[in-house]
Amino acid sequence: MIKTLVKLKLLKYALVGGALAAYAIKKYCDKKNKDKKTKIKKPLLLTR
Repeated sequence: MIKTLVKLKLLKYALVGGALAAYAIKKYCDKKNKDKKTKIKKPLLLTR
């Protein structure tokens, strides 16, 4: 019974760790894409 509890705790930590890693990667990629979009935007030069 104790082995089962230990395995369940390890599984829980693995799932939480995986979710946190996925969240961190998502935030990093979103920030990187946002930075890319701001670099691409250039002001329109209206010349007459």
